Amino acid sequence: MEQSTVVVASTRHVLAVLPHAPLGMAAEARLRRLRSPADRDDFTAARLLAAHVLRAAGAGEVSPADLRQRCEVCGGEHGLPLPVAGRHVSWSHAAGRVAAGTSWSRLGVDVEVEGEVNLADALTPAERSFVGAAADPARAFRLAWTAKEACVKAGVARLDAFAALEVLAAPEALRPSHAGLLLSTRSVTGAIAAAATVEPARWATLGDRSELVPAPVPVPDRAVGRRA
Repeated sequence: MEQSTVVVASTRHVLAVLPHAPLGMAAEARLRRLRSPADRDDFTAARLLAAHVLRAAGAGEVSPADLRQRCEVCGGEHGLPLPVAGRHVSWSHAAGRVAAGTSWSRLGVDVEVEGEVNLADALTPAERSFVGAAADPARAFRLAWTAKEACVKAGVARLDAFAALEVLAAPEALRPSHAGLLLSTRSVTGAIAAAATVEPARWATLGDRSELVPAPVPVPDRAVGRRA
């Protein structure tokens, strides 16, 4: 069975390991509008990682400049990424952490740093109960939020409908799937990532020589769900 590849890493490590390359005109213009050096680093690292994951998956000599986005509403160069060499791609960045994934089928990935933010109106009633009962409510909220963001990036959910999108099955576990996509998650130091994929997700980290190192499987295994 084909698998999706999802990689999570720190911005610092990506910038240290992967060679810098032009991001393309549209991305460079967006980069210049970012005021914070840390935000610019995250923006750059996410695209470097996405291109690297595509190359590792056999998409050819992909550069960050080959990554294009297209808004389904206005046609602008933002929104969901376009496929590269027939492979779908998704990336995310948040305060020093980046994630990127690729698959032959649509997918979405998201990463968020852990914190105390808890937007209750982004949860279903059942999810609010799960989060309230969790040993770490902030982490439980982030688990839900990243999975919902991943569904949006895969094109099977909307940001304005988060309150009706149920992804938690328990305080520390995702539902197996949503809209035919498998939901999976990984935790890294200070952050949590989630993916919505058609094929099972193969999670990895970035090695010191730019190799993809399989990420440890959580116990109990919640890495790959089964379609409901």
